Amino acid sequence: METASAAGAPMLAPESALADATRHALAEGAVQHPIDGVVSCACCGRFPLVGEQVTRHVNRKGREWACESCEGSGRGARLGAITDSDRVRSLGGAANVRRAA
Repeated sequence: METASAAGAPMLAPESALADATRHALAEGAVQHPIDGVVSCACCGRFPLVGEQVTRHVNRKGREWACESCEGSGRGARLGAITDSDRVRSLGGAANVRRAA
């Protein structure tokens, strides 16, 4: 990683530090939305892509996410009751998928 060129310019955090902070926030329950690279499907284990629909289920293990393909094939039903669904967001925020008007 390169240093800042101008004197007094802020340094950017490495990507791993941002990912660690996001994982910590998810563990604490502060982040309510699924984040790319952090949330994985409880059925197939894959990490859903940014913009993909995921469904949250509640069971005795806690809250788990199911990807769009597992939910459509019926594998997500074994995870328990559906509480909500959302689209996966990017860690950067600016790359989040938005509906065009």
